[in-house]
Amino acid sequence: MNQTTDKFSLLDQTAYQRLSRLSIFVILHMTHLLARHVNRELLKMGYTLQVEQIRMLIVIFFMKESPSQQEIADFLQRNKAGIQRSVKTLERDGYLRVTADATDKRKNLVFLSPAGKMVVERALESMEKIDEEIRSHLTDEEMNTMMQVRQKIVNLMSE
Repeated sequence: MNQTTDKFSLLDQTAYQRLSRLSIFVILHMTHLLARHVNRELLKMGYTLQVEQIRMLIVIFFMKESPSQQEIADFLQRNKAGIQRSVKTLERDGYLRVTADATDKRKNLVFLSPAGKMVVERALESMEKIDEEIRSHLTDEEMNTMMQVRQKIVNLMSE
């Protein structure tokens, strides 16, 4: 019996059965476990960053041009105030640089610093290893099914 199963033993059988049938609960639980695992790996690498901060850095890393804070918020589907707080923290910690847009002074453009680029590259390598570990326990058919289900849910929730 693993630690997750032990936690569910705190629930009565009816509650456990009800929760285990709720796809939302199961997906959120899985997401939480993955995020916690990534956070532990980041800590092992010497970073105090959380998975949501890494997610933002990765998005900036792969964008064609330096994005504005609003573009980051739109892409990540988060509110601008939350993005601004994260940007301030990441700028303070040396992972980002923020400058006013030359053509529109109301916009702030966000750039990765060399330290930001390095942490993204290292985090991506770690995430790829975690992904390989997960994939090693799933068949190609299971992976394809998971990706198809993921896309259906994304499409449904995006409507």
